[in-house]
Amino acid sequence: MYTTEFVDIPLGELLYRVQSLKHQGFRFVQMCAETTEAGIDLLYTFYDETVDNAYNLCVYGIDEQSEVPSIQGLYFAAFSYENETHDLFGVHFTNMELDFGGHFFNVAEESPMTIITPEMKAEREKLAKQKAAAAAKARKAAEAKQAAEAEAAADAKEAAVAAGKSAGAVADKADPAAVADAAAKEAERAAKMEEKLAAMDPEKAAKVRAALAAKAAKSAQKDGE
Repeated sequence: MYTTEFVDIPLGELLYRVQSLKHQGFRFVQMCAETTEAGIDLLYTFYDETVDNAYNLCVYGIDEQSEVPSIQGLYFAAFSYENETHDLFGVHFTNMELDFGGHFFNVAEESPMTIITPEMKAEREKLAKQKAAAAAKARKAAEAKQAAEAEAAADAKEAAVAAGKSAGAVADKADPAAVADAAAKEAERAAKMEEKLAAMDPEKAAKVRAALAAKAAKSAQKDGE
Protein backbone atom coordinates (compact mmCIF):
# COMPACT_ATOMS: atom_id res chain seq x y z
CA MET A 1 0.00 0.00 0.00
CA TYR A 2 1.43 3.39 -1.03
CA THR A 3 2.11 5.83 1.80
CA THR A 4 3.66 9.29 2.02
CA GLU A 5 5.38 11.00 4.93
CA PHE A 6 6.35 14.65 5.54
CA VAL A 7 9.15 15.58 7.94
CA ASP A 8 10.03 19.19 8.86
CA ILE A 9 13.75 19.76 9.33
CA PRO A 10 16.01 22.81 9.86
CA LEU A 11 18.31 23.78 7.00
CA GLY A 12 21.37 22.69 8.99
CA GLU A 13 20.19 19.06 8.99
CA LEU A 14 19.42 18.81 5.26
CA LEU A 15 22.64 17.25 3.99
CA TYR A 16 22.88 14.82 6.91
CA ARG A 17 19.29 13.65 6.34
CA VAL A 18 19.84 13.18 2.61
CA GLN A 19 23.04 11.22 3.25
CA SER A 20 21.08 8.93 5.57
CA LEU A 21 18.37 8.35 2.96
CA LYS A 22 21.02 7.61 0.31
CA HIS A 23 22.61 5.05 2.62
CA GLN A 24 19.21 3.40 3.14
CA GLY A 25 18.68 3.08 -0.59
CA PHE A 26 15.99 5.71 -1.12
CA ARG A 27 15.53 7.01 -4.67
CA PHE A 28 15.45 10.78 -5.26
CA VAL A 29 12.21 11.85 -6.97
CA GLN A 30 12.01 15.63 -7.04
CA MET A 31 12.67 18.94 -5.30
CA CYS A 32 10.26 21.87 -5.54
CA ALA A 33 9.99 25.34 -4.03
CA GLU A 34 7.22 27.69 -2.95
CA THR A 35 7.14 31.35 -1.99
CA THR A 36 5.45 31.96 1.38
CA GLU A 37 5.10 34.72 3.96
CA ALA A 38 8.15 33.39 5.81
CA GLY A 39 10.38 33.12 2.71
CA ILE A 40 11.01 30.19 0.38
CA ASP A 41 9.97 26.66 1.35
CA LEU A 42 11.80 23.68 -0.15
CA LEU A 43 10.34 20.17 -0.46
CA TYR A 44 12.60 17.19 -1.21
CA THR A 45 10.85 13.95 -2.16
CA PHE A 46 12.46 10.50 -1.92
CA TYR A 47 11.00 7.06 -2.53
CA ASP A 48 11.55 3.74 -0.78
CA GLU A 49 10.57 1.05 -3.26
CA THR A 50 10.83 -1.74 -0.71
CA VAL A 51 7.81 -0.48 1.25
CA ASP A 52 6.19 1.74 -1.40
CA ASN A 53 6.67 4.91 0.69
CA ALA A 54 7.33 8.51 -0.37
CA TYR A 55 9.44 10.40 2.17
CA ASN A 56 9.41 14.21 2.02
CA LEU A 57 11.90 16.52 3.71
CA CYS A 58 10.48 20.02 4.26
CA VAL A 59 12.76 23.03 4.83
CA TYR A 60 11.03 26.32 5.63
CA GLY A 61 11.94 30.00 5.62
CA ILE A 62 14.85 30.13 3.16
CA ASP A 63 15.86 33.75 2.51
CA GLU A 64 18.45 35.66 0.47
CA GLN A 65 21.17 35.06 3.08
CA SER A 66 20.57 31.31 3.34
CA GLU A 67 23.13 28.91 1.87
CA VAL A 68 21.51 25.62 0.88
CA PRO A 69 23.92 22.69 0.45
CA SER A 70 23.63 21.00 -2.93
CA ILE A 71 22.69 17.30 -2.89
CA GLN A 72 24.10 16.66 -6.37
CA GLY A 73 27.04 14.81 -4.84
CA LEU A 74 24.56 12.22 -3.54
CA TYR A 75 21.84 12.45 -6.20
CA PHE A 76 23.22 14.02 -9.38
CA ALA A 77 19.71 14.13 -10.88
CA ALA A 78 19.02 17.03 -8.51
CA PHE A 79 21.07 19.37 -10.74
CA SER A 80 18.04 20.39 -12.82
CA TYR A 81 15.88 21.11 -9.76
CA GLU A 82 18.57 23.12 -7.99
CA ASN A 83 19.41 25.24 -11.04
CA GLU A 84 15.72 25.82 -11.70
CA THR A 85 15.10 26.84 -8.08
CA HIS A 86 18.09 29.19 -8.21
CA ASP A 87 16.91 30.92 -11.40
CA LEU A 88 13.23 31.17 -10.49
CA PHE A 89 13.37 31.68 -6.70
CA GLY A 90 16.86 33.11 -6.13
CA VAL A 91 17.86 30.32 -3.70
CA HIS A 92 21.63 30.12 -3.27
CA PHE A 93 23.01 26.55 -3.46
CA THR A 94 26.57 25.73 -2.43
CA ASN A 95 28.96 23.12 -3.86
CA MET A 96 26.88 22.36 -6.95
CA GLU A 97 28.59 19.89 -9.29
CA LEU A 98 26.73 21.25 -12.32
CA ASP A 99 26.00 24.96 -11.97
CA PHE A 100 24.50 26.86 -14.91
CA GLY A 101 25.37 30.15 -13.23
CA GLY A 102 21.87 31.57 -13.43
CA HIS A 103 21.37 30.65 -17.08
CA PHE A 104 19.39 27.44 -16.77
CA PHE A 105 16.34 29.49 -17.79
CA ASN A 106 16.11 32.70 -19.78
CA VAL A 107 13.90 34.87 -17.59
CA ALA A 108 12.73 38.45 -18.13
CA GLU A 109 13.54 39.43 -14.54
CA GLU A 110 15.59 38.00 -11.71
CA SER A 111 13.87 35.48 -9.42
CA PRO A 112 10.40 35.93 -10.95
CA MET A 113 8.74 33.41 -8.61
CA THR A 114 9.56 35.51 -5.54
CA ILE A 115 7.08 38.27 -6.46
CA ILE A 116 4.62 38.48 -3.56
CA THR A 117 1.37 40.26 -2.80
CA PRO A 118 1.22 43.29 -0.46
CA GLU A 119 -0.41 41.06 2.16
CA MET A 120 2.41 38.53 2.00
CA LYS A 121 4.96 41.33 2.20
CA ALA A 122 3.29 42.75 5.33
CA GLU A 123 3.23 39.30 6.94
CA ARG A 124 6.89 38.72 6.06
CA GLU A 125 7.85 42.06 7.63
CA LYS A 126 5.83 41.17 10.73
CA LEU A 127 7.63 37.84 11.07
CA ALA A 128 10.99 39.56 10.63
CA LYS A 129 10.18 42.01 13.45
CA GLN A 130 9.08 39.17 15.72
CA LYS A 131 12.28 37.29 14.99
CA ALA A 132 14.39 40.39 15.72
CA ALA A 133 12.50 41.03 18.97
CA ALA A 134 13.01 37.43 20.10
CA ALA A 135 16.73 37.66 19.32
CA ALA A 136 17.03 40.93 21.27
CA LYS A 137 15.21 39.40 24.25
CA ALA A 138 17.49 36.36 24.24
CA ARG A 139 20.56 38.59 24.00
CA LYS A 140 19.37 40.72 26.92
CA ALA A 141 18.72 37.63 29.05
CA ALA A 142 22.19 36.29 28.26
CA GLU A 143 23.79 39.60 29.23
CA ALA A 144 21.83 39.70 32.50
CA LYS A 145 22.91 36.14 33.33
CA GLN A 146 26.53 36.98 32.55
CA ALA A 147 26.39 40.05 34.79
CA ALA A 148 24.81 38.03 37.61
CA GLU A 149 27.50 35.36 37.33
CA ALA A 150 30.24 38.00 37.42
CA GLU A 151 28.69 39.61 40.48
CA ALA A 152 28.34 36.22 42.17
CA ALA A 153 32.01 35.45 41.52
CA ALA A 154 33.04 38.81 42.97
CA ASP A 155 30.88 38.27 46.06
CA ALA A 156 32.32 34.78 46.55
CA LYS A 157 35.84 36.16 46.33
CA GLU A 158 34.99 38.92 48.81
CA ALA A 159 33.50 36.36 51.20
CA ALA A 160 36.63 34.23 50.99
CA VAL A 161 38.85 37.24 51.72
CA ALA A 162 36.66 38.20 54.67
CA ALA A 163 36.81 34.65 55.98
CA GLY A 164 40.59 34.72 55.70
CA LYS A 165 40.84 38.01 57.62
CA SER A 166 38.52 36.70 60.31
CA ALA A 167 40.61 33.59 60.69
CA GLY A 168 43.77 35.70 60.97
CA ALA A 169 42.24 37.93 63.63
CA VAL A 170 41.61 35.02 65.97
CA ALA A 171 44.70 33.03 65.06
CA ASP A 172 46.46 33.98 68.31
CA LYS A 173 43.52 32.89 70.43
CA ALA A 174 42.49 29.71 68.69
CA ASP A 175 43.99 26.50 67.42
CA PRO A 176 45.44 27.13 63.87
CA ALA A 177 43.93 23.95 62.49
CA ALA A 178 40.49 24.87 63.81
CA VAL A 179 40.79 28.38 62.37
CA ALA A 180 41.78 27.04 58.95
CA ASP A 181 38.90 24.57 59.02
CA ALA A 182 36.43 27.30 59.95
CA ALA A 183 37.72 29.55 57.17
CA ALA A 184 37.41 26.74 54.62
CA LYS A 185 33.86 25.98 55.69
CA GLU A 186 32.93 29.66 55.52
CA ALA A 187 34.36 29.97 52.01
CA GLU A 188 32.54 26.81 50.89
CA ARG A 189 29.27 28.08 52.34
CA ALA A 190 29.69 31.43 50.59
CA ALA A 191 30.49 29.73 47.28
CA LYS A 192 27.40 27.50 47.50
CA MET A 193 25.22 30.47 48.31
CA GLU A 194 26.56 32.43 45.32
CA GLU A 195 26.01 29.42 43.07
CA LYS A 196 22.37 29.34 44.11
CA LEU A 197 22.02 33.08 43.60
CA ALA A 198 23.54 32.86 40.12
CA ALA A 199 20.81 30.42 39.12
CA MET A 200 18.05 32.73 40.36
CA ASP A 201 16.27 35.49 38.53
CA PRO A 202 18.67 38.50 38.66
CA GLU A 203 16.11 40.73 40.40
CA LYS A 204 15.30 38.10 43.03
CA ALA A 205 18.99 37.35 43.56
CA ALA A 206 19.69 41.05 44.16
CA LYS A 207 17.02 41.13 46.89
CA VAL A 208 18.52 38.07 48.59
CA ARG A 209 22.00 39.58 48.48
CA ALA A 210 20.68 42.80 50.02
CA ALA A 211 19.04 40.83 52.84
CA LEU A 212 22.25 38.86 53.48
CA ALA A 213 24.30 42.05 53.49
CA ALA A 214 21.94 43.65 56.00
CA LYS A 215 22.13 40.57 58.21
CA ALA A 216 25.93 40.55 58.04
CA ALA A 217 26.08 44.26 58.92
CA LYS A 218 23.77 43.71 61.90
CA SER A 219 25.89 40.79 63.08
CA ALA A 220 29.09 42.81 62.74
CA GLN A 221 27.57 45.68 64.73
CA LYS A 222 26.52 43.27 67.44
CA ASP A 223 30.05 41.76 67.62
CA GLY A 224 31.53 45.25 67.88
CA GLU A 225 29.38 46.05 70.87
